[in-house]
Amino acid sequence: MATSISDITNSTSLDGLLKKVYLPTMQHVAYDDTKFSDMIKTRTDLIPGGGNHIVHLANTQRAEGVGTISEGGNWVSNVPVKGKQMVENVKYLNTYVALTGPVIKAANSGMKSAVNVVTETFKSNIRAFKNYFDRMLMGDASGKIARVSAISSGTSITVTNTSFALAPYFADMFMPIGARLEAGTFDSSGVDSTGNAYSGSSDFIFIVGKTLSRDLAAGTSVMEIYDSDGSTKHTTGQTHDIAVGDFFFREGVFGTAAASASLWSTCQEINGLSNLISDGLNNDTDGNYTSLWGLTRTSFNYLQSLTKDFASTRLTEENMTELMMDLQFSRQAQPNLLLTTPKAENKYFLSKADDRRFNNVGPMNFVGGYTRMGIQLGEWQLILTSLGACPKNTLFVLDTNAFAFCQNSPLEWVLGDGGNVLVQSHTGDNKFAAAIQYVNFVCFDAYRQAKGYDILET
Repeated sequence: MATSISDITNSTSLDGLLKKVYLPTMQHVAYDDTKFSDMIKTRTDLIPGGGNHIVHLANTQRAEGVGTISEGGNWVSNVPVKGKQMVENVKYLNTYVALTGPVIKAANSGMKSAVNVVTETFKSNIRAFKNYFDRMLMGDASGKIARVSAISSGTSITVTNTSFALAPYFADMFMPIGARLEAGTFDSSGVDSTGNAYSGSSDFIFIVGKTLSRDLAAGTSVMEIYDSDGSTKHTTGQTHDIAVGDFFFREGVFGTAAASASLWSTCQEINGLSNLISDGLNNDTDGNYTSLWGLTRTSFNYLQSLTKDFASTRLTEENMTELMMDLQFSRQAQPNLLLTTPKAENKYFLSKADDRRFNNVGPMNFVGGYTRMGIQLGEWQLILTSLGACPKNTLFVLDTNAFAFCQNSPLEWVLGDGGNVLVQSHTGDNKFAAAIQYVNFVCFDAYRQAKGYDILET
């Protein structure tokens, strides 16, 4: 387990802290989360020559010679085995932290107030990295983080977690104060040509200035949005204005912000469960769900996951057992994880409090040495977990052995002269540090995974 950041008073240098404490901690909170990512393997063997493509060789037709023969008859022969080489792109994850010259000097000399500033800066960046990473893991590689549901008095913008399919536990969960965003309206073909900007200028970046109000029960948040330098508040009178129905994205998701058209297929983020697990048809209205490993899902049955419409019913013993039977008997699947939203998990516990027939819920031992909260559904045993980033009204039933973080390098600092992490800015007294990782999240057997949708959470 990585060292926690609590106090850097005794650190010999900020560079040493960044290398030995900060980076391992950031890696730990993202990839060692016991709720999900800790169960996913990291692999380096599927990227030939350390390049930028992940190569997966898969059988597309089984070869079987099974049957009976008469006395003296010929052996039962098999059909020709068929396979396909499939390719996925590596993506580039980046994190960045900056400190002013006086803070650095004061911290290295042991000044307590400066040390506190540095510590809080690092903590904030770690929280942001974890928040961003979780959203991508649950997303559909479209980059969406929120959708505008109302604009009040021409200045404040309301976002809600009921306005689009990938909405998280709370509306502004991925829109912290100071976050740099882009905005756009995608059509059914995945094209955004709106080029939202300030007064027709070339400034396509929006910053969350302040949160005016939040309604946790309703899942809404009202906030003010500013231009890229934080000086001009958004108003409805501006050209290329943000409008109701527009989506927000983190800066850089589709490359350099501009007015030209963007496509979901050009999204720079890693894959998420919402686009990895899909049949290409049901309850998927946008994002990169139609293809996997560069192939069209509906053209290749082995790329189509099992999906179940819960038809606005709660997660219950009966419909979960039905889903598990479908997975086992129609697809010979052996799942080990049920991942859903915190609200759906909570309602499941409540419904089972007085109605537990053959279903056990509690701490269980799993293969690999895990002791986790689990569900025993007859002969099936599943780890039960939830993430706030999981899209509302959704669950996933997974075999975590079929997934991997494929990387050709771990998260590491981009070093400057002399192997230093902190590099002097050319335009001011700040020093900054940047880390990058070449990685993507992949699924080798989407056919034996399942997604449930339209689950009642109230």
